[in-house]
Amino acid sequence: MKTLGIVAEYNPFHKGHKYLIDKLKKETGADYVVVIMSGDYVQRGCPAILRKDVRAHMALLEGADLVLELPIYYSSQSAEFFAKGAVSILDDLGCIDYLGFGSESGDIESMSMIADVLLSEPDDFKFSIKKHLKEGLSYASARAIAVSETLNADALSAKNIDDKKDYISDILSSPNNVLAIEYLKALKWKNSSIVPVTTKRVGEGYDSLNISDEENAFSSATAIRNIIEKGSVNSHIPAKEDADKLLQKVVPGSTLPLYYNGKITTLDDFSSLLHYRLLLEKSEGFNKYADVSEDLSDKIINNINSFESISDFSMKLKTKDLTYSRISRALLHILLGITKESSDRYTKESSFTGYGRILGLNKNASAMLKKMQENSTIPIISKLADAYKILDENELSLLKETIAASEIYNMVRGDDTISEYKSQIIVI
Repeated sequence: MKTLGIVAEYNPFHKGHKYLIDKLKKETGADYVVVIMSGDYVQRGCPAILRKDVRAHMALLEGADLVLELPIYYSSQSAEFFAKGAVSILDDLGCIDYLGFGSESGDIESMSMIADVLLSEPDDFKFSIKKHLKEGLSYASARAIAVSETLNADALSAKNIDDKKDYISDILSSPNNVLAIEYLKALKWKNSSIVPVTTKRVGEGYDSLNISDEENAFSSATAIRNIIEKGSVNSHIPAKEDADKLLQKVVPGSTLPLYYNGKITTLDDFSSLLHYRLLLEKSEGFNKYADVSEDLSDKIINNINSFESISDFSMKLKTKDLTYSRISRALLHILLGITKESSDRYTKESSFTGYGRILGLNKNASAMLKKMQENSTIPIISKLADAYKILDENELSLLKETIAASEIYNMVRGDDTISEYKSQIIVI
């Protein structure tokens, strides 16, 4: 019995995700698929567009056998902590044989070599990156050159690459490659026996808004969110019919009805709540929160009077050195009260706090579930009411903060049932 692990957001689930599950399952010969999925907030610092139970349901319909929630302190963090949190849970389950992920390069050997350098940070790498930063290069450019200079000169020779620096720079500038490298770093950091497997990303790019006319088009989640937010599902604007036709092209047929199941959630739905928090704490500053530097805190304070919405405010704060995603994560951490101190509590260098909260499962996966129950070194939660009996103090604290964040999400959405304790596991 072989089990494939996948880390995902499914924000929202689309044909590209279905393709990845099917291809990785075939390549590994896996009997089961376990997904660690972001809950109600995602890594770029935004609320998920659809509820986590809806997205888990979509995944189960299209090949997943078990969906576990990634806690808020990992789902809303940088790629490094996102990957470490998810990989830690997968490794501690004791039943995962493979970790599968997509990447633009599909070159797991080169990405693994890069991961070795970034994880160990040898002295020559540190010296090289400092040198290139002093020359005025951006951090990303300096890091790419430093990695290429640090790698053994013969390391990539078998790949017939003309310009190794450009090749490594291309890898490090592609979003799925960057996340793939963080998965590889996390596996090495955990000294995990899980075997990494990647497949080359196909279809549209990560941020592409294009919807292909081809029947089996693989569009980006960004494009699909754009369709939904512009009115394809929950609005009566004139473009609704055309947008719905586009949606039908890019999502699996079995999941399509779930796109119409309830409201969508956007970043700017949280604008009033964040604005209140910023005004309330203006005199104290915000550099106690995760991802908020003293400079960013000062910039937030200086721009509060021009606050109109989160998306508009993020653009006002954006600079060459501060990406939109980094700012979004910082603002989300302020909104949810995620501080540097509390982040450190759950991201200790020796190990990450972990538990497995089940969002959904396939009732035909009983053999895998039994193996997980026997081998897991972290608690598995099927009922929140039982969490108080089986979690230690740190695990319970992390769960409570994740629940609180989800209940804020439910409140902003205006859901009738706000309490997470009334939520049900999706079973198919």
